[in-house]
Amino acid sequence: MYDDPYQPRQGALASFLRLLSASFRVGRFFGVEVRIYWVTLIIMPLIVGPRFPGASVVETLTHTVVVVTLLYLIIYAHEMSHIVAGRRYKMHTPLITLSPLGGTAHMASPAPNPRAEAVVALAGPASHLIWLAIFAPLWFFVFETRWDFLRPEGWTMSPVWLAVYALYSFNLALMIFNLLPFFPMDGGRTLRAALAMRMHPNRATLIATQVGIVGAVLFICGGFAYAAFGGAYGGILVALGISNWLACVQERRVAKYSAGPYDAGASFDPWQADPDAWKHGANETKPASPGVLTRMRQKRDDRRR
Repeated sequence: MYDDPYQPRQGALASFLRLLSASFRVGRFFGVEVRIYWVTLIIMPLIVGPRFPGASVVETLTHTVVVVTLLYLIIYAHEMSHIVAGRRYKMHTPLITLSPLGGTAHMASPAPNPRAEAVVALAGPASHLIWLAIFAPLWFFVFETRWDFLRPEGWTMSPVWLAVYALYSFNLALMIFNLLPFFPMDGGRTLRAALAMRMHPNRATLIATQVGIVGAVLFICGGFAYAAFGGAYGGILVALGISNWLACVQERRVAKYSAGPYDAGASFDPWQADPDAWKHGANETKPASPGVLTRMRQKRDDRRR
């Protein structure tokens, strides 16, 4: 996942989010700072650790470190793929944050056009294909039935076996999950980009975010159902649904009162000239009347005086 610049949040929600977003610096790699939320170091071990029943304390700690480390290594590679694709379009990204909900590449500038957004969005899921090309054959032809490969005596499973399984299963699951057409996930951004090639980008945003809100509801309901049956990841799915819902609402608000999600330039003046254009869609082929734009600028200058 990656985000575009957004307006600062205010009020009680902002204070709560600041508490959750307390983070520490991991390092700076390839010109991008990487930070991880402290809450990640609490939540993820609590979720992963109980998945090894019958294991000793040392084995549980080892397996937990292996799984969590590999998971966030994969997520980091996913976010860096967005960044590398964005650099092709001169989209600067100064920061990656890692949280219990995954990772976010914080783009400092929007995509210049729908095609660029699609390329940047799909670069993340595409990164998993590289991992799968290596670890899927390794898993199916070497490790699937070899529980005892380099397994320490008395342990329930081999850390090497677990690592190969994690690298295979995580990449497959994350690739499929991120391709779901629910904004602001990669599939949802790709959906918006595809729609924006055929209609005004703001109208495309309204459609894509509506689909995203439906997806957020499904995540929330699915998370509660999963948690009710003892699923460890139910809470994360609920939190992800709420996060996606808020992102969609914010993006819809921006779409209603801005020129669009891309570096549109003067071609989007018709949208700017009609604040209610989002209700019926803007006609990109019909330029705005110079007189309308002139009057708008004159009113703006008068207010400044």
